[in-house]
Amino acid sequence: MPDIMNRDAADEPFAALEGEPPHGRLELQDAMDECDRRLKEVADLVSGAIRPMTEAFLSGDTLTANQLVAADHEIDVRCQALEEMGFVLIARQGPVARDLRRVIAVLRCVNDVLRSGDLLRHVGESLRWIHPPSLNPKLRETVQQLGNISQQLFEGGINAWMAQDALAANELEEADDEVDLLQKVLLTDLYTGEQSVEEAVSLALIARYYERIADHGVEIARQVSFVVTGDRV
Repeated sequence: MPDIMNRDAADEPFAALEGEPPHGRLELQDAMDECDRRLKEVADLVSGAIRPMTEAFLSGDTLTANQLVAADHEIDVRCQALEEMGFVLIARQGPVARDLRRVIAVLRCVNDVLRSGDLLRHVGESLRWIHPPSLNPKLRETVQQLGNISQQLFEGGINAWMAQDALAANELEEADDEVDLLQKVLLTDLYTGEQSVEEAVSLALIARYYERIADHGVEIARQVSFVVTGDRV
């Protein structure tokens, strides 16, 4: 389970910007590096929760699922603090050109992280309507694969951002095709299976949640190209 008890990064959202507005490229770089560090911290909360949430869902472990659902509040708090920090950085330090694109890209990444946390929360909440341990093994295996690959893509996205690897997005997009294929496989199995309507709808949504988490990982990686080239992504 991810560590949600350390609130230092969220408690002081403007710590790196206190005092007089810094002058010079070095100070601006330090502030942007602090934004990156905090982005990585909150993204790690999300990626670290994907596997335990998937396991809790498949085993019907409502206790663990509810704990992870509650942990989404911490992700929301940290994302809001980081978003405010980015706006303050723009207002007080006036970045331009590539520096401005970098701050804008961080704000976009924050939204991707926030939405991914919300999607993962929906996975846990779905245990109110479905009992996964009773599902047939093939469906369970597909859900497990969706969880594994979405975690890999989400982590790949944030790692690409931290390394400013502009080529990583292409690799992640290729891997994202596998998620799309798994989603289609699951939907086909639901159509030809014997699940109740409620189970079928819930599992279709679960597949969609994981597919969107993977998409957010790819979007985070794409932001590197925006920073480097200025082209919209």
